[in-house]
Amino acid sequence: MSRKTRRIVNLALILAAVGAGTPVVHAADERVWTLSGVEEKKPDSIYLGYGVPETDDSFGGFSCKPGSGEVKLWISETSEKLKPGKSATAILSVDETRAKVAGKLMPNEEAGVPSFEGRLPANDPIFAALAGGETLAVAVGPSKQTAPLKGAAEKFRRFAEKCAKP
Repeated sequence: MSRKTRRIVNLALILAAVGAGTPVVHAADERVWTLSGVEEKKPDSIYLGYGVPETDDSFGGFSCKPGSGEVKLWISETSEKLKPGKSATAILSVDETRAKVAGKLMPNEEAGVPSFEGRLPANDPIFAALAGGETLAVAVGPSKQTAPLKGAAEKFRRFAEKCAKP
């Protein structure tokens, strides 16, 4: 094998090894807004979450008992600086609309950082903003995350409608 051919083969092997170690699609790129429970006749709950379907990869989401007027917010991961069992406030922002949600930090052994769980009224202005905005920003203490809202407007409208008091 000539020196030139050996260099080409080595370069090809290096490029193949580098390419094999680089994921083509990241899990965050596969996340979508999923609405469930609205098609059932008498659902126990309605859920709207952002994550990768059929996996544990979840940003978090919203749930409610239909017609209850109250929505539960869940954020799957916060910060290692926060401790489970403590009270916390999540700040949801869409453009200029903000909602402060009082809640509690819950253990999340799988993530190694606490999750957040809180409640807010189904008629909070943040839901109208979610149906018309581009990005949801969530802050829980030092933890800051965002989720795109593109294509989710109708899901947020239906969710808020189903959760509202009759």
